[in-house]
Amino acid sequence: MKHTVVIPLYNKEAFIYDTIRSLAFQEKKASQIIIVDDFSTDQSMFLLKDALSFFAPQFLLTDVEVIELKENKGPGHARNLGMELATGDLISFLDADDCYTSSCLKEVGLIMEQENIDVLVLGILLIPSDYYLPNIQSFKKEMTSLSNELFLIPDILHTISSPDFIMGVGSNVVIRKKHLENIRYETNVSLNEGIDFWYRVLKSLKNESRAALLNKVCIEVREVEGSLSRIKYSNWKELKTPVTIERYHKSKDKYDQQLMGMLSQRWLEHAMERLPSWYQKMLFLINHSQSLIRNWYYFKKRAN
Repeated sequence: MKHTVVIPLYNKEAFIYDTIRSLAFQEKKASQIIIVDDFSTDQSMFLLKDALSFFAPQFLLTDVEVIELKENKGPGHARNLGMELATGDLISFLDADDCYTSSCLKEVGLIMEQENIDVLVLGILLIPSDYYLPNIQSFKKEMTSLSNELFLIPDILHTISSPDFIMGVGSNVVIRKKHLENIRYETNVSLNEGIDFWYRVLKSLKNESRAALLNKVCIEVREVEGSLSRIKYSNWKELKTPVTIERYHKSKDKYDQQLMGMLSQRWLEHAMERLPSWYQKMLFLINHSQSLIRNWYYFKKRAN
């Protein structure tokens, strides 16, 4: 199966060389690599071109495309552009500061073909903390074991709302491209846009589609201070409501409610960790109390 890897690139001069190297030494190479530079202002493009030149012999059978945008439009726009140009049967998004393990693409291709998998979620290792995700113990009973490391997820719309199930972090999803025809990333959001995208993709799948988890380290994800998930805020108003909560806040669908419940808890934890003072934290709680209480109910209902 042909595999397209899309890399959104913005100011990752310290990491992009290693990311390209991880693709150069895959046991099975990607058929297509699309790098979309989102108007980087550092040396990212210089180091990208240097890496592509140095590893050119490894990419002789890979179609490598580099797109340089003339203005910054965010990672969602970059991924959408890559999707439009993708030609592979499979597509995945690799962040420009992360790396695939050397066997990743080979193993993913074999699993998705032999087991007829439509969506495959990959395990990740956080660097430098050396912390592995996901911790499957709390939702293991929701899955069916196909091997020691591969699990079928029969009710993926339910499992995605487990607090310990990680989907979209580190772009750890591979999907058959045919399932992405009409769905794109939101381009005007900066928090939880990944899980919002993948949830909408999952909701669009037909009942016979198969989702699975490969529970082993496939991606090394760098914990980079200054990334959107680690940004500090000076005022509670800077913490926008996650797009998924805005999208489904009136929904009666149990899966929508469960996902809102889980994301609301993550949003609350993010606010408590990233706001500068207890005063700002209290303002956040007071102004979002109605939504937080409602979604806490959904969260607890899912747990029961």
